[in-house]
Amino acid sequence: MANNEFKQELLRPISVTTDVVLGVAAENLQNCIHGCEQDNPQFVADHAKSKLQEFTFVVCGAPKTGKSTLINAIINKDVAPTKLGTSAVTLETKCYSLEGNCPNKTDEQTGDIVQEGGIFRINIWDTKGITTWDSSIIDIIEEKHPMCMIICASPGSFAKDDILHSLIDRCVNLNIFVALVCTNQYIDSDEKRIKIMQEFDDLLKVYNTERHEENGIIYYGKIGLIAMVNSIPYSNTRTGIYKAKCGVNSMLHGIMKSLNEEQLLGWCYTLMDNEGFWSEMNTQIRDFFAQKFTYGKSILWSMSKVRTWLKT
Repeated sequence: MANNEFKQELLRPISVTTDVVLGVAAENLQNCIHGCEQDNPQFVADHAKSKLQEFTFVVCGAPKTGKSTLINAIINKDVAPTKLGTSAVTLETKCYSLEGNCPNKTDEQTGDIVQEGGIFRINIWDTKGITTWDSSIIDIIEEKHPMCMIICASPGSFAKDDILHSLIDRCVNLNIFVALVCTNQYIDSDEKRIKIMQEFDDLLKVYNTERHEENGIIYYGKIGLIAMVNSIPYSNTRTGIYKAKCGVNSMLHGIMKSLNEEQLLGWCYTLMDNEGFWSEMNTQIRDFFAQKFTYGKSILWSMSKVRTWLKT
């Protein structure tokens, strides 16, 4: 192949699939594990490997705000029970676990497996609605150190600001990313949606971090973000209003962009079966990974190599 043709092939846009992104993340994981094994005693390396293959995120907030529905939308699986109506479904805090296989690393020339990827686990904590101070959520945060904490409130719902402030403050101190999400955004008036978003803003702006808005998501540096979502389509037969599911994928991408490399790996595993996310946000994901990772060559070249060993 001529040099010009080879360069054009490297620069050809590549569709970012779960395989490609997980491959980049998995390669980063393998490098972390290898470095740890080289520089530390075996028991330290084993602990680090275990930590890098088990990840947690927590969803909490006011009662009847669609926390369980949001969990199912995030992972594209119906793991958390939900039902229509105004009564709360999650009356006790529950943990749902997903397991999968990390990609094996293979030799580019022979196709032989040179390192097995092992099994990863995603632990999803679905907490009961917050009405009073609940120290059990803090216990989960401190013990599990989740990738992120997602706090939900719907227009017209309530969650005392002093409770949420204490919760957020603990997350910030532990470097746990916080996503404040206005769920069920169409169920009430614009005024109530605006009120929720203003309350969220008041909770995060006290940290005096950089604040900017992008594609409907408001970012507060590495501390947190604010988003509005409708996890399932909204329909009101009385008024004839129908609103499609919206906002979830932008929120997931916003969290993806905000996590460190270790957490990012877990977040990619969390979303691996959410084909709608990878399809809708393809361009944004490709641009993010192009900026996030460099391997001395074009990121597209790196992704192509990862795709090769993932498919063997």
